[in-house]
Amino acid sequence: MKRTLLFVVCSVFALAIAAKSVTPAASLPAYYDKIDGKSGKALFDAVQTVTKVGYSSLGYDGLWDAYPYTDVHENGYVWDMYSDCTWKSINSNHCGSYSNECDCYNREHSIPKSWYGGSTSGPGCDIFHLVPTDGKVNGIRSNYAFGEVSSDDYNKHGNKKGSAKSITIVGGNTIAGNTGATISCSGTVFEPRDEYKGDFARGYMGALLRWAGEKAFTSGEGAKTFTTNFSTGSFGLTKYGVALLMKWHRQDPVSKKEIDRNNGIQKTQGNRNPFIDYPYLAEYIWGEKAGETLYLDDIMTAYDADFVLGESDGSREEVVHTPVLSVSTTKVNFPSVLVDEESSVSIKVTGVYLTSNVTLTISGEDADMFETSRSSLTISEANSSTSQNNVVLTYVPTEQGQHSGTLQIASEGAETLTVQLYGACNAACQVVWMVNGEEYTAGNPTTTLAAGSQVTKLPTAPKSPCTESNQFVGWSEEVITTPQDEMPADLFSDASEAPAVSHDVIYNAVFATLEEIEIFEEQPMPAYMDLENTDGWTLSGLIRDTKHWRMVTDSYIESPSICIECISSITINMRTYGGASYNTIEFSANGTKIGELKASNNKLADYTWEPTTTLSGNGTLRFTSKTNTSEFGPALSSIHIETTGGGVITDYYYSNYVTSCGPTTDVVEVQQPQQVGNKLLRDGQLVIEYNGVYYNTLGQPLNF
Repeated sequence: MKRTLLFVVCSVFALAIAAKSVTPAASLPAYYDKIDGKSGKALFDAVQTVTKVGYSSLGYDGLWDAYPYTDVHENGYVWDMYSDCTWKSINSNHCGSYSNECDCYNREHSIPKSWYGGSTSGPGCDIFHLVPTDGKVNGIRSNYAFGEVSSDDYNKHGNKKGSAKSITIVGGNTIAGNTGATISCSGTVFEPRDEYKGDFARGYMGALLRWAGEKAFTSGEGAKTFTTNFSTGSFGLTKYGVALLMKWHRQDPVSKKEIDRNNGIQKTQGNRNPFIDYPYLAEYIWGEKAGETLYLDDIMTAYDADFVLGESDGSREEVVHTPVLSVSTTKVNFPSVLVDEESSVSIKVTGVYLTSNVTLTISGEDADMFETSRSSLTISEANSSTSQNNVVLTYVPTEQGQHSGTLQIASEGAETLTVQLYGACNAACQVVWMVNGEEYTAGNPTTTLAAGSQVTKLPTAPKSPCTESNQFVGWSEEVITTPQDEMPADLFSDASEAPAVSHDVIYNAVFATLEEIEIFEEQPMPAYMDLENTDGWTLSGLIRDTKHWRMVTDSYIESPSICIECISSITINMRTYGGASYNTIEFSANGTKIGELKASNNKLADYTWEPTTTLSGNGTLRFTSKTNTSEFGPALSSIHIETTGGGVITDYYYSNYVTSCGPTTDVVEVQQPQQVGNKLLRDGQLVIEYNGVYYNTLGQPLNF
């Protein structure tokens, strides 16, 4: 079963990994180190130890609570492995009586419990091999061994029951004694659908390892597949068992469904199936590698980027790696600069499966106008996820004009990459800043820049020389001498917002008056949810009982969009569940926790929370159970979010935009004043006083 997997573009890896949506390899438990460097019986024993780590029996009834994590489609429907029936809810359609397919489903012992004494404890509730299946098909399967049929008396949805046919081994193994051996099985067998044969094979393997030495699966029909011989070569399987399970394991490799199920099993039952995490492991126990020493570096996990779902068997011998280079961009346009000035841009160069260092060279007619901070990267630097593989490119023109160059990135065996470099060196443009018609230089602002670029520093914001109600609001090329209510189209108050210039430019300070306006706002509607009214609310992972929703691990309820800042109270009708002294529900607004409520009574009661700090904005509220079990948690029947607000509110806007107030000398315009001592009077009113200091609206002193 050899394949060559050729990976060429880095982005393909990222897309493949994202499409799987599975846990990265680094997250596999460290206890897998126990199987490294082992072979034969020592390897079998080490794998058996691994299958027991974290295990906690769910009990037979606990399977119903585990299936939402292990055996549901993405749409939440139950995943039936014997039929294509659709089961909408884990908690309904449990089998009692049935007549036809799709009447109900049950908890199928794919290793029938009659093979090990009929108990529903121990292996009888091990979710490794207990899966949801259609009751009708499960009854047809009965306790027959799995196999491949020669002729069938039942065939629907890809399942077959009938007389057994011989199995030919693909690949060598010690139990068969030779490659291509034919193993016969007499009697009636049940053959599941092709797409699940590998799933059942690996479920058998995982359950066998978990219970080896504790339970034998050899009663009745079980003796066709299992044996009590755990010596090298057999390891608990008959010759037929090895032939069948290894064939199915090879022809139906690990799928995303199995990976998701394995993760769900760890979340509920606590342990993992190593034949899903490391599919090629089976070859070292019953297959073509039997008796050889296993080194983890030689095999892939089902989470590795090289592992192709539904295709890979996990052997790294299959993978031929081609060195691959990638760069964050293939074109760089440098900001315009003046002669002897410079501008820089950072790019990221990465590589995988490299066998030599990466070289970086700049060529082209204008190559001397560009520089690179690195002429080479080591293999480890190129593989790094930190700033070690950042390269800074700099444009350093020595003359005006448009310039271009090419950066070449190369490593032995990899396709050479090129990055096109473009720069423009222009004549200087002058920038003048004006406040009320006078040049303004406070704050040392930008006064010279290249055409096509924008200012990098603004002046210190000036105070308005106009009326006291006017405020500085930004800069504009527009000149406004008569106040207007329309804001200038090119107004900016931050350098990042300034337009690029192509000529000498004058920017004028713009002043405006802050105005108030009263607006009537309606009071927002309260939000409410109960068992019979969930429209607009999102519920995830909850278990529905008669009088309440039971919130278990990772379950939550999310409200529709509401006015967060208008919340005056949150009331939850709930009770404790599972004998806990209290259960907590935490609520967060747009991802930020705002409060919590604790149920402290095992009878339904109202619990009310009121905000003690100011809330803001609009959005959704998420109510999350803080329990850490899949069985217990707070049980609630309704949520009521009361809101307040509305009425008259005040809004603000700017008006009377102006850039020039114009000078005024009204303060000294007097007609026939009367001098009395050092004072000037007009019509008996004090006009000015000698030796006082007065200013016009330009801030210029007027002396008397």
